[in-house]
Amino acid sequence: MGVNVERIPGPADDGGVSAASLPYTMLLLLAELAVGSLIMVVIFDRRGQVTPGYVKACALTLVPLAVFAMWTFLVISPTADVEGYELADGWYRPFGVLFALFLAGGLGHMVFAMLGDRRRAIQVGAAGSVAGVASIVILGLFIAPPVWSPALAVLSVLASTAVLGGSLMAMTWGHWYLTSGRLPKEPMEEMAIVVLAALVLQAVLVLIGTFAPARAVPLSDGIGVSLGENPAFWLRVGVGLLFPIGVTWLAFRAAQIRGMMSATGLLYIALGAVLAGEVLARGLLFSTGHAV
Repeated sequence: MGVNVERIPGPADDGGVSAASLPYTMLLLLAELAVGSLIMVVIFDRRGQVTPGYVKACALTLVPLAVFAMWTFLVISPTADVEGYELADGWYRPFGVLFALFLAGGLGHMVFAMLGDRRRAIQVGAAGSVAGVASIVILGLFIAPPVWSPALAVLSVLASTAVLGGSLMAMTWGHWYLTSGRLPKEPMEEMAIVVLAALVLQAVLVLIGTFAPARAVPLSDGIGVSLGENPAFWLRVGVGLLFPIGVTWLAFRAAQIRGMMSATGLLYIALGAVLAGEVLARGLLFSTGHAV
């Protein structure tokens, strides 16, 4: 039994990010990048697979992302909808509280990492990661009303968090490895596998989001055509999913034979592709109600 679709009149759009939805798109991308990065670095640090210098570099990278995300949250004046796209604005403030806790955890992790206190850095970073995951779940519920299922919206942003954070931290480890050829290759292999698995999960969710009917289509389904006829959708699938899956697999294979320079370059390309894909995905979300 299908879900009734309510069409809300609004200006035509080609699947790109509109001016009204741009702040929310930036908030999603920055929050996903920061949370995914902290989780990735804490996990690999806890396993003893990365160097203290790498942990410090990652902390100095992800904290500014979290700060900018928090700043974006503070300057947005949340409304009940964005150009007809309904938002569950009751979740906005809880997200801010949880993300503030995540930011505090990220800052604490950075301070302890800089002081060389690995044990406390991991503990504080793990606590911040838990708050970060909770904030991403809340953010998914915030944008969920037009989507076929709130669970699909939540899983979509969680998968994006894993893809973005994993890609950034894997690429950073590749750069770090190149400073010393004596580092082990296993972290690069495993990071590439994490990114690849997250991309495959994301592809499954995109497939579901494509065929699952939206509860409300805010802008007449993009440019007045079906999702499958929208060129932005195929760019999202090709550039943001299929291409990085192939590139990440090549990076994994390169890491296996210690071709770290090649693996790092490939992961650099993958990161750029997934960032472009996420921007397209959010544009399609706010214009069609499909979580792709």
